[in-house]
Amino acid sequence: MPDKSSHFAVFVFALFSAFALAFFSGPAFTDEGINYFYVRFDIKSSKNKIRDENLIMVPAGHDFRTEKFSRISISGVISAAPGESDESLQKRIKENALKNILVNNGLKSIKTKDYDTVVSHEGVIITPLTIIKNIYAEDQNGYMYEVGVEFSPIAFPDRWEALDLKYKIKELVNDFFQFFK
Repeated sequence: MPDKSSHFAVFVFALFSAFALAFFSGPAFTDEGINYFYVRFDIKSSKNKIRDENLIMVPAGHDFRTEKFSRISISGVISAAPGESDESLQKRIKENALKNILVNNGLKSIKTKDYDTVVSHEGVIITPLTIIKNIYAEDQNGYMYEVGVEFSPIAFPDRWEALDLKYKIKELVNDFFQFFK
């Protein structure tokens, strides 16, 4: 007959597992296709004049540096080019929306050397970017748009160690439950 200490150990383990699953649950990373992308928008200036802009978007894999994703909707206007294809227009709308989302909601960092400055805005998105509205406005000679996306800014570097530990524990719990499937 099992003793009370073994029942207590099983109970504590089950309680811990349930707590860990509830506490660490969130958007799970899937290996089916690439859904998570790290995005960064760099604005390079020299002597107080913007010299270059660079939008980078790469697969994020299992990036632990994000905390919580939220649905963000952003509106804007882009200029209209005569005879521009719908595909090109949608690409420009998405790029403009990403830049605005990063500037408004991303983690900002600044690097300077002499008179050169680079302001970076960083975050992670879950694709797809959804164009909710895309209407030509004659009075503005451009397209008014609204885009929605799941977004999380990169956490401050002082939070990375705690987020890495949380991610590793979440993976261990997930692997444990995968073992029983």
